[in-house]
Order: sequence, then structure tokens, then C-alpha cells
Amino acid sequence: MPQYVLNKAVLSIRSNPAGFLNGLTSNTPDKPRNAFLDIRGRIIAVFDQVKINEDEFWVVLENEFVDKLLGHLDRYVKLSGVDIRRLDKYVYFVQESHRREDGKSVIPQKMGNLVIADKLAEAIPPDDAFTLMRLRHLMPVQGVDFTDEFVLNVDPAEYVSFTKGCFLGQEPVSKVHNRSRPTWRLVVQYEDECNDESRGKMTSKVLDPDTKRVLGFTFIRNENG
Repeated sequence: MPQYVLNKAVLSIRSNPAGFLNGLTSNTPDKPRNAFLDIRGRIIAVFDQVKINEDEFWVVLENEFVDKLLGHLDRYVKLSGVDIRRLDKYVYFVQESHRREDGKSVIPQKMGNLVIADKLAEAIPPDDAFTLMRLRHLMPVQGVDFTDEFVLNVDPAEYVSFTKGCFLGQEPVSKVHNRSRPTWRLVVQYEDECNDESRGKMTSKVLDPDTKRVLGFTFIRNENG
């Protein structure tokens, strides 16, 4: 598989970044993926994260959600004294194993790795093969397959820790987790398996060459949700 250049931004968080992230985000700072939520448990931004050192974390998110996230965090940044700034970095997806090197950081994915680099390398934009890989490995993209949904509708295993303690949006998330199930669930299905409602919500549609059927992400209703 070729190297793909992604439309992602890298933010540096310094001055007690682990404490800042642990107090606001839905997952723990040691996990590869995390999310900032609002008080209703809806997604502001999901992101990949990597610890650079004790005083700095990098978070990687879709470019189109940077301004929304910084606006959401503004008052918390002022209260906590952390420093958040956008870095001049490039983000790639590579399927093969990749070691951390000078000027590069690596974040494991369900398949392959994100590589954060200082320089623009030879790479191509995401294509149908990349989309098919995302579908087969349940790797949705914010802004493409979901936007500001309730986090448990998207992927609680990736973005939520139910043991970490308080975080913004914890109350509705814990209530749904402990007492019921989310109304909707993001899944991968073939288009011909979907009802009209789910078919209308389908994203990242691509032809599966193995089955000659169209595959995509869609939200389906949980029974008794």
C-alpha cells in the first residue's frame, strides 16, 4: 500500500498536558485515541495522541475541526495555564511498521500507523483502496462518517474509558452506558443489506472488489436503545 498524506493538523499541548487531557477528555492519555466532548457527551473532536515527553503531548485531528476545538478549549486553557499551539507538521498513513525517527512520531492504528513528520514526503491523497481499508478495519473519519454525534454512538471502545474518573460529558455517557444503550450505532454494512433509513445515512461508499457490492459506514438503530 502506498503512503497517504492526510488532511490532519497537529497541536502541541505543553505545561502539564497529561493533567489537562485527563481532566477534559473521555479516554486516558496513555491510549492512542481520545475525544473532547461537550457537557451532553457529544463529540467536539476525536483525535490521536502521542506523548513526546513529560511536558508535551501532540494531538492529531482533522483540519476542519481545529477552530471548533480551540474555541471549545479557550476558557479551560486560560484556567489551567497550558500552552496549545499548532505545529508545522505533515501527517501520513502507512500500512507497514514504522519506527520513531528524528523528526517523526508514530501512532498505531487498528491497521497501519500514522506518521507525523517535519517534511513533505512523496505520498498520494486517500483513494478507494484506502477507504476500503478503513471500512474493513472499522476506522471512520470525523467530518466524513460522523461529526458531532453522541460519543457512544460512534465507538466507545476507542474513545471512552469508564474507569478514569471525571471528564467533561461523563454524566450522560455514564448514564447511557450503565442504564441503557445508545440509540444509534456506527457500523459497516453492504448497501444492499441496509433499510432505506440506514442507506440514506451511508458514507465512505466504495465497491468491494471481493463481493462486487457497495460497502460503507452507516448508523443503525439499536434495538431497545
